[in-house]
Amino acid sequence: MILVVGATGTVGSAAVRSLSAEGARVRALVRSRPDPNGFPGVELVQGELGDAAAVQKALTGVRAAVYVSPHEADEEGLGEQFVRACESAGVRLVFVGVHIDASTRLGRALRRFLFGRVLPHYAPKFRIAERARVSSASPVVLMPTNFFQNDEIFRGELLAGRFVQPFERPINRVDVRDIGDAAARACLDPSLPSGAYPVVGPESLDGKACAQAWTSELRQNVDYDPDDSRFAGAVARELHGKKREDFIASYAAIRKLALPTLEKDLARTRALLGRAPTSYATYVRDTANTWRAAERVEQAV
Repeated sequence: MILVVGATGTVGSAAVRSLSAEGARVRALVRSRPDPNGFPGVELVQGELGDAAAVQKALTGVRAAVYVSPHEADEEGLGEQFVRACESAGVRLVFVGVHIDASTRLGRALRRFLFGRVLPHYAPKFRIAERARVSSASPVVLMPTNFFQNDEIFRGELLAGRFVQPFERPINRVDVRDIGDAAARACLDPSLPSGAYPVVGPESLDGKACAQAWTSELRQNVDYDPDDSRFAGAVARELHGKKREDFIASYAAIRKLALPTLEKDLARTRALLGRAPTSYATYVRDTANTWRAAERVEQAV
C-alpha cells in the first residue's frame, strides 16, 4: 500500500496514475471526498492534513508515502508534522518540492541562505524540504523543474495564438507524468538509495521554442507574447489563494535565475526513470489531442 497526499493536485494525481499502472495498491488522503470515478481502485481516507489522527490512520499499513507540499499558509508546520508521522510509522517519505541540494548539510545551509535572500517567499519551502531530506524516514526528495503542464493554465491564450509565459531565457522544463513515474519508482523500489534526485526534461526551452511547438501542433500561428497583463489575467482566472501566490512567486524566480539543462541532472533523471524523459513536443502533441477529443465530445452533445 502506498499513500499519496495531494492526490487531487497536478503532481499527486500523476503519482496515483503511475503507481496504479505499476499495480500498486494506492491510498489517498483527501480533504473532501472527490468523485470516486476519478480515482478507480484507490482507497480514500478523508481528513485534513493538520489532523494528526487522520494522518496516522492514512499511514497505517503503508510502505511509502508521496508528499507534495500543499499551497497552505502553514505549509512548514504541516510538512513537519507529516515528516514526523512518517518517521514514527516507519514509512518511506517521498517528498516532491523545492529543494536546494548540496553534498553536505553545511553546503545546503549556505545555499539556502543565499537563495533565501534573493527569493524570500521560498524560505519556508527550503526549510521543510531540508527537514524531509535529513529525516529518518528513508527519504527520497524529488526536485522537478518548471512543469510542461503549466501551459494548460493558458489554454485560452494558446488557442488565441499567444504564448504568454515569460521565458526570455532558455530554462529546463519537465513533464509532470515523469514526476509521477519517478515518485512511483521511489515508493516501490526499496533498493533506491535515500537522497535528493533532480527530475528534469531533456532540453532547455525559451518562450519562442514553446510557441513554435504549439504552432506546429495546433496548425495555427502561436506567437511568443510575454505580456504581463495577459499572464496575470490568466493566472487570476485559473488559480486562487496560496496556489496563485506560489505560482506568481515561482515565475518571478524564473526571471531572476538561470535554470539551464545540466547533463549531470539529465543523467540522474534517466537513471531514475529507466528511460529518457518525455520531450516537450510529445507533451504538446498529447495535450492538443486531448483538447481536440474534448471539443469533439462537446460538439456531439
